[in-house]
Amino acid sequence: MTLWFVTPAWKRYEMTAICLEQRQRVIAELAKHDIEAYQVVIADDDNLDIARSLGCATVERDNEMVGRKFNDGMEYAGAHGAQWIVPIGSDSWIDPAYFLDLQSNRYTRTSESYCTVTADSLAELRVSPHRPDYSAGPFVFHRRLLKTSGFRPSDEDSDMVDTSILKGIRKHTHTRRGLRLRWDLTTLHPFQYIGFRVAPMMTSNAYLRKRWLVREHEPWSTLAKHYPADLVGRAREIMQNEPPTP
Repeated sequence: MTLWFVTPAWKRYEMTAICLEQRQRVIAELAKHDIEAYQVVIADDDNLDIARSLGCATVERDNEMVGRKFNDGMEYAGAHGAQWIVPIGSDSWIDPAYFLDLQSNRYTRTSESYCTVTADSLAELRVSPHRPDYSAGPFVFHRRLLKTSGFRPSDEDSDMVDTSILKGIRKHTHTRRGLRLRWDLTTLHPFQYIGFRVAPMMTSNAYLRKRWLVREHEPWSTLAKHYPADLVGRAREIMQNEPPTP
């Protein structure tokens, strides 16, 4: 079984580096469960060098259109034999256990839990548990859903990439018998998927908190219960040097 993480990146060099490193540790953990995982980073700045230094594949592309960058990465993963493809941001950590026991290729995994992290707060969010199209993710797509679009399901100029990918999948599979989005909602614990709020951001932290907040936590002791202590310590240093996020 092969799985590829697809990550566009732009600026935020220190945060990108620590998130890619966390994902490399996820990849090492998945290998213990016979899952062959990789990551491809799409960028045109110093993030390419950061990615290569960590052993990631890279695709060079400017930052003019975010949808196009995700498409580039999914196309790269598809061309390299990915069975499962995971679009995920350069500001995110994910628990490797989320990728174990994937159901059949008829299902797309997603979740309702997401947490945003600032220097002094971890906001536990619960995102639309009854509307998987607007769930927290990350989506784990089987290649059969992406192949009909040439692994380029998103509108090239879209900033709302998750929504655009789902729309594109439906557009390209609606005439194919047996091909449709079916959901595997998987929530292991509330802290399985983390987003560090470092500018520039696609969606403001204030908006996410207003819409989905469940409760707040002290960030660093909470993260230390679920993620490697050395990464948590480095993330704390980065976030304490960040300006307040909107």
